[in-house]
Amino acid sequence: MRWEVGLSTGIAYRHPIEEVLPRIRSHGFEAIEVSTAPPHLDVGDLARLRELRKRIDDLGLRVHSLHAPFGHDVNLTSPDQSQRRDALHRLTLAADALAILGGRLYVIHPGGEDQRWVWDREYRLALSVEGLALVWRACRDRDLTLVVETPLPHLLGGQPADFAWILQRLPAEGTAVCVDTSHCALGGTLLDSIAANAGRLAHVQASDNRGHSDDHLAPGHGILDWPAVEQALEAARFGGVFMLEVTGEGDVGACLDGLGAWKHRA
Repeated sequence: MRWEVGLSTGIAYRHPIEEVLPRIRSHGFEAIEVSTAPPHLDVGDLARLRELRKRIDDLGLRVHSLHAPFGHDVNLTSPDQSQRRDALHRLTLAADALAILGGRLYVIHPGGEDQRWVWDREYRLALSVEGLALVWRACRDRDLTLVVETPLPHLLGGQPADFAWILQRLPAEGTAVCVDTSHCALGGTLLDSIAANAGRLAHVQASDNRGHSDDHLAPGHGILDWPAVEQALEAARFGGVFMLEVTGEGDVGACLDGLGAWKHRA
């Protein structure tokens, strides 16, 4: 593999981020993506963030990206204006966190996990553009790049045509794309999505699945065709970090041990 291989701290999202950093480094990784899961990291705790930056630097790690908060309670496309306002507040705090931690890529879903968006499709897509534009401005003010992630196929933006519609309405400068391999594979669009977003592809979140749900397995432990993925990324002239986004349920150490082969391929 010709790309640097990084690792999301979400491998231990149920634990404080400080607990997993030494283990990530001891397994040979340098580039990390910061998970903002509430049990893992409080993006509003400035003192903790400053200490975390020092810890990251001391370990020889480098924050490459941050995954913005997401879920049912962080939804820029909610029909409730107060919920959208609260979501924007949390997402702006996350942009501050990324700037403190020294990273540049701000990875965000175009919508929340509310599947009722299909009832008001055009309105919700417009809200996605409106909300992402506000987050884009927050990123520009902090010298960050807004990186819009390909969602699961049943969520807003999960269909390639809707994803393209949203992107076309965001400023080209300072906006890029993250292809999530598992999300796209579940929609049957992985290789096409890599090709379609070649001009703006700045980030890859790599995980595998068994064909039915977003399992966050290590590559090679599911059904994805990884040689084909690598060929597609090469054809798209991808030049970023191949970020492993796996979940360490149970024994995180054992999960880290299982990623060694991918790290050595970098």
